Amino acid sequence: MTAQAIGALSSTIVNRWAWWQAALKGIFGPMHEGEPQQGFYRTRFKGGKWEPVAIWWDEDTGWVAYRNGRDVDPGEAWNFCRTHPITREAYDRAMDGQPFDDEDATVAAQVAAGHNSGDLDIADELKDQIESALAGLKAYETVDNDATAAKALSLRNRLNELSNKADKVRTEQKAPHLAAGKAVDEKWQPLVKKAKAGADTVRDAIGAFETRKLQEQRKREREAEQARLAAEQAAREQQGETAVVEAPAPAPAPVAAPAPIKAAYGKAASVKVSTVVKDVTDWPALAVYMSNHPDCQDLLRKLAQRALDAGRTNIPGITTEEKAAVR
Repeated sequence: MTAQAIGALSSTIVNRWAWWQAALKGIFGPMHEGEPQQGFYRTRFKGGKWEPVAIWWDEDTGWVAYRNGRDVDPGEAWNFCRTHPITREAYDRAMDGQPFDDEDATVAAQVAAGHNSGDLDIADELKDQIESALAGLKAYETVDNDATAAKALSLRNRLNELSNKADKVRTEQKAPHLAAGKAVDEKWQPLVKKAKAGADTVRDAIGAFETRKLQEQRKREREAEQARLAAEQAAREQQGETAVVEAPAPAPAPVAAPAPIKAAYGKAASVKVSTVVKDVTDWPALAVYMSNHPDCQDLLRKLAQRALDAGRTNIPGITTEEKAAVR
């Protein structure tokens, strides 16, 4: 449809443009399948490039529609473009090959080009497209208006689409290897786990024995210390000194390194003595003591955020702010 024809039509049949003009303002009138309304729109196939559509009433032939310059069925074109009205200016620019205002130029070019002829490996093709899309990120380092946000979102969607395509190919190409690996695991893992479980059972039994030995050693050390203090007290009393000798605060007992366990078969095993938490008797006190540890702070932040996400508002010790996140 020529610009002259559109101009003449718009000046003679103004009422036919009413539905489209209202739709441009977000006011959509009644919409019925196969019953077009005169105006300019855009449409696309799933995942494809947006294409301009012009629909008008011709007094001689009836309804006429063009999609990106191609003569199409008006009723069918209407069914797919009716929720996407565009201005006459946007239609003209699109017919000249320019992207729509909310389209990122790189995305529009890639979608219009479609897939390569097959000369390139799929990985090389996706690599080229991803690098080309990433080159457009600089334009959106700062987003300060709705139009830029819409174009930036187009680029984000394209990058996500390319990421999903690459991941799909990766999954497909990896699947045979995973199946082969799974078959190997199903054959060998039961043997590995059974043998390891048996070894761990023996390890735990030896560990329990070494713990009992250590406890008995500590008991003997305490009894020896008590006997020493009692002997000193008795000696003082014989010399006429009646002051009671109070035991000083016990210093941490030096951890004696137990002798390695030597086996007649295989390697020897070392025995390491360590102090472990047996139980917590005062949770608030422990929390205060550990509160300056980065791991504890990170955990508390996560728990606080989880509480906020659940709708809690009475969380002490934090400040909050509203933040918009793009999903």
